Amino acid sequence: MELTDKTDVLKKLLVGIYSEFINVEFEFDETDYDEEPDFNYNEIKENVKSNFPDFDWYSMVLDSNKMEPNIETGCGDELDDLSDIIKDLLSVKWRMENTSKNDALWHFEFSMRTHSEQHLVDLLKRLKERNE
Repeated sequence: MELTDKTDVLKKLLVGIYSEFINVEFEFDETDYDEEPDFNYNEIKENVKSNFPDFDWYSMVLDSNKMEPNIETGCGDELDDLSDIIKDLLSVKWRMENTSKNDALWHFEFSMRTHSEQHLVDLLKRLKERNE
């Protein structure tokens, strides 16, 4: 299957990132390194917007474990989801190049577990729903 649509390529890359997260192994690096530079969220978001101009807000169920008549919903943002994932991955890339592999992998696992995983899952779900 040749992937020519940007959204199909993105879905494949997101699944690959998720697979790496699930399978990541590392030894904790106790070295005290300098912090990564501040990656400009607004610049990242503008880049995402130029590549995915149809990305927009979407509705989502806030707690899918609740089975009650008045389910609480919220808004998600495809631009924010992808921008946050990219910003976290830029930190990992910087660490891979400037600290150590184990430090970078720890940071990857931590940022996915505490932040990016939800963005990734929400964005994949939204991209799937776009095709229905």
